[in-house]
Amino acid sequence: MDFDFDTPVERRRTRSYKWDDTRRAFGKPDLLPFWVADMDFATPAPILDAIQRRCRHPSLGYEQRNDEYRETVQAWLRDRHQWNVPLEWLMFCPPTSILGIYGLVTTLTEPGSSIVTQSPTYGPLQNLVVDNGRRLIRTLFREVDNKFVFDIGDLADKIEADTGLFLLCSPHNPTGRVFSDAELRSIANLADARDLVVISDEVHADLVMPGHRHRPYGSIGGERSVTVISPNKTFNTAGIPQATLVIPDPAIREKFQGFLDIAQINHDSTFGAVGMIAAYRDCSAWLDALLRYIAANHERVAEFLSRNVAGVRCSPAEATYLAWLDCRATGLPEDELMQRFVEKGGIALYGGSEFGPDGAGFFRMNVACPRSTLERGLRGIKEALA
Repeated sequence: MDFDFDTPVERRRTRSYKWDDTRRAFGKPDLLPFWVADMDFATPAPILDAIQRRCRHPSLGYEQRNDEYRETVQAWLRDRHQWNVPLEWLMFCPPTSILGIYGLVTTLTEPGSSIVTQSPTYGPLQNLVVDNGRRLIRTLFREVDNKFVFDIGDLADKIEADTGLFLLCSPHNPTGRVFSDAELRSIANLADARDLVVISDEVHADLVMPGHRHRPYGSIGGERSVTVISPNKTFNTAGIPQATLVIPDPAIREKFQGFLDIAQINHDSTFGAVGMIAAYRDCSAWLDALLRYIAANHERVAEFLSRNVAGVRCSPAEATYLAWLDCRATGLPEDELMQRFVEKGGIALYGGSEFGPDGAGFFRMNVACPRSTLERGLRGIKEALA
């Protein structure tokens, strides 16, 4: 079956955060956006068809999850990730994965206690620690041959007596790493030894490049883990968000259920549920084609930069549709690079400092777009640094 990823989808003036909010975020309207992590491809047809069918019913009242819902998630984890998960382990947080992790932070830790996460890493994971009155500890990567490798020794050194949680981002945003089984086992062994609960944000788990395999942390980390998945990044459904939490430990499930009860988010999102079922049931072939297209885009970015832009290179793309651009060799500070990208290149990229102080000198580029759009963005990088 052929899928069209080359035809641009017009998103301007559709209340698109990515396309219509660059004036606020970058001080200039109508930039070509490569910042926000959503795709510029059409959402798969089976999802749109399922939503349209649901709209034929005149009521949009409260809904509950049924057996089909849970069994669809269970089958996706089994068939896509070779992880057999009992139905009772599945819990849900319709608004977003970040809200689910927020609930875990507030119920599993005390104000003032420390929580450790990787650095650099997805900004909201760090913000929900600090903004909740917890102390953020950053564990660093080691850079080996332009690849970010997990440093278990640094993590062991950083853990304090009151550290109860480790927030893992896997596959990793922004570096694009797929952590090896050995890296994940080292985390699991240390977590067991130091009595840590590992919360693994795996919203990019389905977006693994050919030749690599993602291993869900919960399939290695046992009961002292929570694995968070979502179809939103995979199928471009961030506007109808859904999140599933795989929680083996019944005590943690009970505490998380208490958070859901207090927040009154036990009922489902109608279109999010319909879209998720259609995605996991009917969109595997679309996803396989998407991954080939994104892999080719990643290859094009690496090739273009090596031939045309001195001082900029990208980390090897193992997962996600996010290219991690190393601009340190330019010798320019982030604010000057950002100004050049905006004013001379006409493009919007996320600066590395959005992912913590250890992201300084890097920029993140979303490559989930038609090749013609990507080529315009690459020319913008070249013109900005000419």
